[in-house]
Amino acid sequence: MGADGLLLRPAKESDRRTLWRIHTQAVEALCPRAYAPHEVRTWVRLLRPEGYLRPERPRTVLVAERGRRAVGFGQVDAALGELEALYVVPDEAGHGVGATLLWALESTVWRGDAARLGLDASLNAEHFYQRHGYASVHPARRPLTPEVQLACVRMQKQRPATARGGGRPGSAAR
Repeated sequence: MGADGLLLRPAKESDRRTLWRIHTQAVEALCPRAYAPHEVRTWVRLLRPEGYLRPERPRTVLVAERGRRAVGFGQVDAALGELEALYVVPDEAGHGVGATLLWALESTVWRGDAARLGLDASLNAEHFYQRHGYASVHPARRPLTPEVQLACVRMQKQRPATARGGGRPGSAAR
């Protein structure tokens, strides 16, 4: 199944539990390939529904739906040019959901003034971002607790020359 039938929409307050569920499922299923069991347990334990869509931190948050089922979400701070989250439910991983969300979030950033988009990629997601034009900048750590700091990779992508118009990659600027 490809990205066909996928609908992206802005997240709403009532989506907090859904975002938490998607995030939790993705970390539990997809991250054990790259992280130790205690790291995954700590990561999941720290996730809370009330941590999403916080009004004091306005962000662009998109939800991907296939049919009536939420299958992924992404969050970007367009003003800072920082991708903060991109998660897909495990059974949809590799079916275009992440790529579709990434393109939409990038488009949001490129419509603004940011010259680049940065992110801290989990070790299991580094190749996904490389396939989408991101370059690894340096190894990094994401502190969860004083004892658990997740290894990750700082990555970035430069604004494409065609991005000013917000068109799909490879299309002429409008």
